[in-house]
Amino acid sequence: MLGSFRLVIVLGLVGIACGSNNSGGGTGTGGANSGTGGMSAQGGSVGSGGSKASGGTIGTGSGGTTTTGAGGTTVTGTGGRSNTGGSSGTGGTAGAGGASAGGTKGGAGSGGTIGSGGTTGSGGTIGSAGRTGSGGNSASGGAAGTASGGATGTAGAGGGGAMSSAGCGKTRTLQNGTITIQSGGSRNYILRAPDSYDDTHPYRLVLAYAWSGASSSQVASSNYFTFSTLDSKNSIFVAPNATDGAGTWSSADVTFTDAILAQIEGDLCIDTTRVFATGFSFGGAMAAALGCTRANVFRAVAAFSGADLTNSCPTTLTKPIAYYASQASEDHGSLPANSPIAGEVVQTKFAAVNGCTAQPAATTFPASGQPHTCTNYTGCSAGHPTEYCVFNGPHGWEPVDPGQKTSWDAPEAWKFITQF
Repeated sequence: MLGSFRLVIVLGLVGIACGSNNSGGGTGTGGANSGTGGMSAQGGSVGSGGSKASGGTIGTGSGGTTTTGAGGTTVTGTGGRSNTGGSSGTGGTAGAGGASAGGTKGGAGSGGTIGSGGTTGSGGTIGSAGRTGSGGNSASGGAAGTASGGATGTAGAGGGGAMSSAGCGKTRTLQNGTITIQSGGSRNYILRAPDSYDDTHPYRLVLAYAWSGASSSQVASSNYFTFSTLDSKNSIFVAPNATDGAGTWSSADVTFTDAILAQIEGDLCIDTTRVFATGFSFGGAMAAALGCTRANVFRAVAAFSGADLTNSCPTTLTKPIAYYASQASEDHGSLPANSPIAGEVVQTKFAAVNGCTAQPAATTFPASGQPHTCTNYTGCSAGHPTEYCVFNGPHGWEPVDPGQKTSWDAPEAWKFITQF
């Protein structure tokens, strides 16, 4: 009886210690926004990382016999380099992200104040998940904890996890510069991968299409509509070249795009859940065409002052896709707003297929001298945000608000893209 009484006291004290100091500490259990490394993340039924997870003789989560957080007196605890998010998956902010980790729940276990993952643990920049693991930018686990989610990616912070292309783990043959490909004849595109390219890291892929009269080299010179200046480490950029080398796109270029994707994904490490298209004017029309015809391939498209110039979009769309577009007031002069291919009409099609609440005022352009306005549609289906920005001024992709020195458009579009 006395031994049982002492055990109850110990268990009670351990529960208090884990509840007050460990569960979700400063770098503890990741929670909804930390990317717990999949449906079965965060350890076993009692704590993070199995029935006797991360340290301690009773396995209440991060801690040893004193349950003071990461590491106890008799174990290395959660947060040791060999424990948290590692191959044995005992801990990590996302809890037991390793290959053997994962109970059915484990929500109360991980992390003390220095908690799961330690210096290489919770939320490591290339930890288990993150962009190489179980989704979400605030990934769980440490540098060694790629098991949680891994290449096939399960749910994590911010949505679904990475899906690695066939090129992951291979020595690349496609180098930066102009690449030739056969697609209805000899075609080409310009490739820019980060200088620090890592074949184990699934990268975001952005295809950027030239405006009428422009070539792929001009898109590359624009830094892919300034996007590559906003992220030079985690994204790969591609500028396809039109058949005439002057930005004249057609519905046939959807097949050209398919060929580019097949070549790149087979050679480079791409996160196939984060493939995007963008472009300006005729290039914006090409981005919209891909949104209309390849919603199952592209995560989102961002069109600058575009319209359905390739006649690729049906009257009613059937597949939702996240959609961003900006439009100039002076576009009305060349393409009336009531035209079935006008940018205003195209964006309402995407808003409709995305299940968004109608916003008639979204197409009301600001008066002269007034800044741009952006409408973020409400009620859209999960994963399909829809944003439409309008500004007073000429056709362009770098509009500047009155009194400002730099354009808001590309940064706004990049923010939209990088939410995924």
